[in-house]
Amino acid sequence: MKKIIYLFTTLILILTLTSCKKEKKETEIKEIKIVAPSGAPALSQVKIAHDALNEDFNIAGYKINFRTVNGAEGIKAEITNKSSDIIIAPINLGVNLYNSNKTYKYAANITDGNIYLASTTNFTLEDLKTRPLVFFGQNTINEAVINKVLEYNNITRDDITYLNATSDTQTQLVADKDPNTIFLVAEPVLTAAKNALAKQNKTVYTIDVQNEFKIATSGMDFLQAGVFVKDGVNKDFVEAYLQALEDSIDFVNEHPSDASNYATELELGLPAQAVLEKAIPGCNLHFRLASDCKNSLEALFNLNPKLFGGSINSELYY
Repeated sequence: MKKIIYLFTTLILILTLTSCKKEKKETEIKEIKIVAPSGAPALSQVKIAHDALNEDFNIAGYKINFRTVNGAEGIKAEITNKSSDIIIAPINLGVNLYNSNKTYKYAANITDGNIYLASTTNFTLEDLKTRPLVFFGQNTINEAVINKVLEYNNITRDDITYLNATSDTQTQLVADKDPNTIFLVAEPVLTAAKNALAKQNKTVYTIDVQNEFKIATSGMDFLQAGVFVKDGVNKDFVEAYLQALEDSIDFVNEHPSDASNYATELELGLPAQAVLEKAIPGCNLHFRLASDCKNSLEALFNLNPKLFGGSINSELYY
């Protein structure tokens, strides 16, 4: 009789433990890895990244692991290694690498261009014909856009120096070793450069590349950075994430003080809070689903098909 009671008790214990393990497994929250280049793309995620500091925060049952990398090469490595679930990438780089590995699909666009020509010596577009030029973003959409502006203004140059990232062009702008040099610099680090040089009683003169591009193309949209989702990521999560991302971008544009404070707390490698707050309007953050960007993407593709891998696959869109 004792043996029967013992066996019965053991069986109940095993069933209880099994049930607990199953329940724990069912309620376990998985993690989604999101990576973005430092700068405006990282800023677009700031509310999500801040909310993710709360252990209870999740999107459709998934915890968020967000980090930044420097420059297009860092993003290219992420796509090649397939180590992240969602990647914010220069639009042409994302399309190009989709053509190579068919892994990440274009789900949304988040920036309409945030690049500016800048120099500590006043200049016009005509000066781009003769003065030293130091740009960033070679083999990215930035290069295609600035080349279109140069072409429209009858400027031919084969001696442009290209650096890896806008942080590099900003560093040289601030160093101001050659005041005649015209740099290509993106927000928000452009505003940081303006502040740094203002302390030296120097002025930074700028030309808005986005405006010049619209003139050169009769109003074409500049799709600069997009959201690329890895094949196999839960669709309910993606839908919820894209809504959260749109809300995050609205938050940044409507509450620049709070957004810049969040970015400082998160140590995203962005300029200091006071500087970033001033820079936000020039970042041109704007959320649109990829399905609404097809015509603009086709137009950008036609500027330089090689930058996009020679084609836009019909299966690219998420």
